[in-house]
Amino acid sequence: MTTDSQAAASDVRAPTAGPWQSWRILLLANACSLLGNYVQSLALPLWVLAVTGSYTATGITFAAGTLPVVLCAPVAGRIVDRFDRLRVFIICEMLCALLVLILVVGVRAENLAVVYVISALLKAVGSASVPAVQALLKERISADEARPVIAKFEVVFGAAMSLGPLIGAALSAGVGIEGALWANLASFVVSGLLAMLLRPSTAEIPGRTVRSGDGRPQARLEPLRWSGVEPQLRRVALAEASYFLFLGSETVIALAVFKETVGVAAAAVYQTLAGIGWIVGSYLFVRRFNRQPLIMWTGASVSTLATVALVLSDRSWSWAAVVVVGLLGGAGNVMIAGAATVVYQSSTSNDVIGRIFAFRRAMLNLLMTASYICVPLIGEVTDHPAPVLMVAGAVNLTTTTLLLLPHYRASTDGRGE
Repeated sequence: MTTDSQAAASDVRAPTAGPWQSWRILLLANACSLLGNYVQSLALPLWVLAVTGSYTATGITFAAGTLPVVLCAPVAGRIVDRFDRLRVFIICEMLCALLVLILVVGVRAENLAVVYVISALLKAVGSASVPAVQALLKERISADEARPVIAKFEVVFGAAMSLGPLIGAALSAGVGIEGALWANLASFVVSGLLAMLLRPSTAEIPGRTVRSGDGRPQARLEPLRWSGVEPQLRRVALAEASYFLFLGSETVIALAVFKETVGVAAAAVYQTLAGIGWIVGSYLFVRRFNRQPLIMWTGASVSTLATVALVLSDRSWSWAAVVVVGLLGGAGNVMIAGAATVVYQSSTSNDVIGRIFAFRRAMLNLLMTASYICVPLIGEVTDHPAPVLMVAGAVNLTTTTLLLLPHYRASTDGRGE
């Protein structure tokens, strides 16, 4: 799959605005939103654990952030493809800010029902804002710009992943959980205000005509069918799905292993190191090389090495294992997800990209949830969680090899920079 797909680029005009109007303001808005999300992501479940003392209640908090993404994907994708993407993104960000305000009230009252419902609603709204960002990016950059620009977005994601939990932990320790929530609320407001600085896109979107004056589309959206997706994109999608199914629970098992050696303090350190690995992988591989199938296969190999390091970790080098597994895990993750994003962007037409990315996000969340349940469960039953994860990594690497490498020469003609 080449990222210079002429078929995909033909429905998008080359942007005439400068980089600030084409993608940099969007990058800043997305960065604010992501950072706020990660500030709250770990702080809220830890608050639930502190208040209830129940790991079940804490698990429900995590589940409330996963299932809505899966359930709302069909509606969210249609909204993004049917209406003005910039307006959808701004409305989603402001609505999320309002929901966080309600969450503050629920936390003050220690009302878990409110916490669960609002957490779910935040993810439901996010199921539209995330594909809206990808659709806006598709409208505003040319095919030649896609790979380096997407790499910058992935770097921002890694930075938010690294810094957000640390900031959330610091705010929770210093001023309480409300500090983390107010930071998240402010991030949504700033993100929405930044997005308001963007001018409307000049991209032509086939199949989405607009009535004069009222801004409502006339054309019906064509249904999406798996058979209509390019064969190369299908293979990339299946390879990415394999990673999340077999290695989506890597973090859980890593923490379970490290708990016996370095303790729960490894949670924040591991998350930060994974974010650093994500940034390094984005800069060194996703940005520099144009051979996406090979990058994804390399990412699967790196992730398998991380599982081997986890299996070999013991008390004599436990903190070294945290560093190695965190960095390798983050780098492998972005090499798969980032390269897949490049292929999705280049191979998806502008009139269906919202639904495609919404479906992708829903499926990956569903598969990761299955991984969170099944792989640790097998590890508990066998009493060897780390070797089980290593076997899962080997199966993922085999699957990725069978899906991508036989088609490597046919699917890419690009060269590294």
